[in-house]
Amino acid sequence: MQIQRIQSLYIFLAVVAMAIFIIVPYGQAVDLTANPAVTEKLYTMSEYGLLIPSCVVVILLLAGLFLYRNLSLQRTVVMVTLMLTLATIAVVCFALFKMGKAEGLEASFTVWDILLPIAAFLEIMAVSGINHDIKLLKSYDRLR
Repeated sequence: MQIQRIQSLYIFLAVVAMAIFIIVPYGQAVDLTANPAVTEKLYTMSEYGLLIPSCVVVILLLAGLFLYRNLSLQRTVVMVTLMLTLATIAVVCFALFKMGKAEGLEASFTVWDILLPIAAFLEIMAVSGINHDIKLLKSYDRLR
């Protein structure tokens, strides 16, 4: 398979970032009431509120990767995945904030949480590339 458009590369990298996010821990909770303090890692696979949107984003991005012949549909699919990625970021922040407010728990982010903003940025770049291609095709149509 030959990647000819830059947005295809952006979409593929966003798929990789989201797939890695599904596998790695997104946070950790430290139980301060236990002696000694117990640290528990929080995985996306154990929380359906994060797993379902993350998997839908991966599936839609993979579908969007192969929609290169229909640019308007590809742009719509990538915009939907961008909204779902932003919702996933909000759910991660809310879950860790809620755990941090619990009695005797201290929740924190992990290094792997940077994958969500990276995926969102790559999706924005893909939409920008798709818009550029749409403008280019419209200008070629005007020349005909």
